[in-house]
Amino acid sequence: METLLTYAKTPIPAFPQVQGFMHEVVEELNHETIIQLLGTLIALFIVYRVAIAIHNVWFHPLSKFPGPTHMAAFQLPYTYGTLVSGHMHNTMKKLHRKYGPIVRVSPDHLAFDGSIAWPEVFAHRADKEEYGKVPNFLFMGDTMSIIGAPKAIHRRQRRQLGHAFSDGALRDQGPIMKKYVDLLMQRFTEKSDTGKSFDVNDWFNFITFDIIGHLTHSKSYSCLENGSHPWVSKFFRGFRGRCYSRFLSQFPFALEIVTKLHLIPDINTNEDDKRDAVERTMERIKLGEYAIEGYRDFTFHMLKKDHDGEMGFVGLEVLASATILIGAGAETTAATMSALMFYLGTTPTAYRRLVEEIRSAFDDEEGITLTSTQQLEYLHACIEEALRVFPPINETPPRVCPGDTIDGKYVPKGTAITVFQEVTYHNPEHFTEPDSYIPERWLPKSHPFYDAKFKEDNRAVFKPFSYGPRDCLGKNLAYSEMRLTLSRMLYKFDVELAPGQENWHSAQRTFLAWERRPLNIYLKRRQTA
Repeated sequence: METLLTYAKTPIPAFPQVQGFMHEVVEELNHETIIQLLGTLIALFIVYRVAIAIHNVWFHPLSKFPGPTHMAAFQLPYTYGTLVSGHMHNTMKKLHRKYGPIVRVSPDHLAFDGSIAWPEVFAHRADKEEYGKVPNFLFMGDTMSIIGAPKAIHRRQRRQLGHAFSDGALRDQGPIMKKYVDLLMQRFTEKSDTGKSFDVNDWFNFITFDIIGHLTHSKSYSCLENGSHPWVSKFFRGFRGRCYSRFLSQFPFALEIVTKLHLIPDINTNEDDKRDAVERTMERIKLGEYAIEGYRDFTFHMLKKDHDGEMGFVGLEVLASATILIGAGAETTAATMSALMFYLGTTPTAYRRLVEEIRSAFDDEEGITLTSTQQLEYLHACIEEALRVFPPINETPPRVCPGDTIDGKYVPKGTAITVFQEVTYHNPEHFTEPDSYIPERWLPKSHPFYDAKFKEDNRAVFKPFSYGPRDCLGKNLAYSEMRLTLSRMLYKFDVELAPGQENWHSAQRTFLAWERRPLNIYLKRRQTA
């Protein structure tokens, strides 16, 4: 062994001829020559990129679709706008107005108006290949989740988890929602008694995360009880970090450096969030089908076997889907309630009419239930209008075209297709006074506040919970949660926006979901006779 070690440390003898040749080469490579070589390499790279850009603009299969030249040439402007700046939704409004309902936003990506995409891309396609999801768009491994799984797996998962969102399940969930709404009203009373304004965003997040945590894992995050939760408070930072990570994935070396050196904290927060979500779900899985005897949470339905004795969710599908349920079930509902509070605060007529409807419908808070709030037509109209002007998922996760004709134009296989919902819902071709918050547009003719001015509105384009076989399973849960929370809130309190927030909506950035700036309000306990 000692002999081997000695041999290994002995320098390999150099051949004089080789050494002499290398010496001559190094002498020849003076500074000027090195610079010339580098210049040549850079020039070749530029020529290569220009050639690709020319191909993308004039010879690519998507070159027939209109759009800005620089976005057709390069992917970077679109990915930067959607994943880094957060202002692509504003850009897309201008682009759709200029180029029409179909806009080429990057070399292999088209943005469609919902009037075209909902029926032709997202709808059921009997005996036709599905427009699948872009793999790993939301997070690595989302192809195992109910939101990103391939068609056959998604069908199995949805059939199994659908039981958790049935009418019967929703009735069973009523007492759970009431428990957390009661606690929210207690916290609102405390806030009201201080006479100070506060950020209502936080509290809408707290109640939605507490409810969805209980419904998914039989264990809330205790946000309302403690006034905070570290995972919930940094949830959007992690979500934004995922967007930054996706952008930097175009430059793998840079992503590795940024992540290891913690140069962009949001990226590391995203990794921490994923670990926390996995750990929480693993703890729940260890408890078996029932975490609480007799209570069927969402995980129960995922762990339960189907009628054929097969698992509805297999392996990592439970972990991936639970993560989706938590994020989608909380963030989108909270964002809609925040938007509604903002628009009620800036639309006095709508606020007055809604408060009158709620307070005249009930004699006391106990009468406000999941069932009784279904009769509140003006409340429903207010929620619909909030979803229209401020859709919680602004940019739909893209679908991948299998090679198909859309709106009479052939779209090649592999093309990504996106709908910017805010752009569709603010399109004057679809809605009268599209940029104004007017709940009356959603009222039936029988309602005293019905306005025929809006009878030509194209409601068919309104799909805030997506459309087709992959639409949101939890939309009825979301409506119920919002109706109950908002009815209790406006029955008990007068609400006023704190000054200086008139531009709350227009100043928002969006990274698939809205970043949501603070929304400060005053609450005052309702004066009763």
